[in-house]
Amino acid sequence: MRARWGAGLLAAITLVALYGVALPDGAGRDRVAGPYAPPGQGVPLGADDLGRSLLDQLVVGAGTSLGLAFIVALSTTLLAAVIGGAAGIGPRWLSATLMRGADVLLILPELILFVLAAAFLGQSFGVRAAILALILWPVPARVLRAGVLTAWSRGHLEVARAMGAPRWWLLLRHGSYQIGPLLIPVFVRTAKVAIIYDATLSFLGLGDPTTPSWGTTLYWVQTNGVFLSEAWLWWALPPGAAITLTVLALALLGIAVEDRLNPALKEAGR
Repeated sequence: MRARWGAGLLAAITLVALYGVALPDGAGRDRVAGPYAPPGQGVPLGADDLGRSLLDQLVVGAGTSLGLAFIVALSTTLLAAVIGGAAGIGPRWLSATLMRGADVLLILPELILFVLAAAFLGQSFGVRAAILALILWPVPARVLRAGVLTAWSRGHLEVARAMGAPRWWLLLRHGSYQIGPLLIPVFVRTAKVAIIYDATLSFLGLGDPTTPSWGTTLYWVQTNGVFLSEAWLWWALPPGAAITLTVLALALLGIAVEDRLNPALKEAGR
């Protein structure tokens, strides 16, 4: 049931994001009404302080926020898979070096590190995605390393290694069936965290102000003091609800996948 709700909700949000990508370039950026216009004809969610449609910003922002989350999740999963695999099958010195590097990053607060990196390196879409991927890989890498070590202890792999079979070939050919399913919850969890962190960064004014996103909309909400008027109902509530629903959908999917992959969690839930 949780998987169905999560998948259905995420599919609906993804369709909105795809529609936003198909809109003209000026959608959410061009003036279409008077400043602070309330919801009405042509602007179902009203307009911001510059007269730009808040509905267009919400739809276009779905593509920006969801696209960044999926890119970060894919990059982080691939990076964690390579590092976790190398730490699991490589020599001891390589495993120790990689895991100590992961420990250093785990000690540092992720959000503060993300804010500082974005402040110094830039606010573009690519820079934010790269920073998030480089910050979020340690936890997935340790999870995948544990999966590699578990698969590596199987008898048939030990025999194959003793006979001189290449380690990476064994991992990809015979260990992937056990390690591959771990990539799904890693991807879902990373996408969830990426959406929250990117919205937080944009809300603090460190996002790209020229590109509509849910976090950027909330930044202009607090900059213009919208919470002091009734305009927060159509200006702040929709992007906040969009972020909440997206994170909820990913959380439901993540829980459902983990229950399917780990029967012990399912029995504990019962």
